[in-house]
Amino acid sequence: MNYASWRWAIKALEALHHWLGFATAVVAGAILAVMTVLVFLTVIYRYFLLAPISWGEELSRFLFIAVSMLGAAIAMKDRAHFTITLLSRRFAPLFRTYLELAIALATTVLFGIVIREGWGLVMLNRNQESPALGVPMSVPYVAVPMGAMLMLIFLWLDLILKWRGSGAIQKTTEETVPGPK
Repeated sequence: MNYASWRWAIKALEALHHWLGFATAVVAGAILAVMTVLVFLTVIYRYFLLAPISWGEELSRFLFIAVSMLGAAIAMKDRAHFTITLLSRRFAPLFRTYLELAIALATTVLFGIVIREGWGLVMLNRNQESPALGVPMSVPYVAVPMGAMLMLIFLWLDLILKWRGSGAIQKTTEETVPGPK
């Protein structure tokens, strides 16, 4: 591949990284807004109107699971997960690159297990219905493999863009964590 082809591919990956991150944040924000209103209405109906919403608590629990997985994916995109850099900063840049690759591969294996086992739970619970909503239990369970898949995509997009010297992904842990350096 020539330089122009690589440049086009990197621009496409940058656009995917940005678009997928934006879409994930919008969906997570919408779910959080719906969940907030729903919990508020559930409390009002239960304690003040004495006519509880029978499905409110169950739906808010399902939405909480979804927003947690989406939030973890957004944190993966923004490189905001907890990292320990005390030792890695002392290594040579080439060794740090290999260390990042090893961590990404180990994380990929972990996400692969979560995706596989999460999908197994989705399939196992597809015939069971939730008590209040009456939806298949596979619906709330699908948030786990989908969230892990998003985290896996963001992990590798970020790593590829970082290694290709893209200006789009330059956040490091030192820049995102306040305090002395």
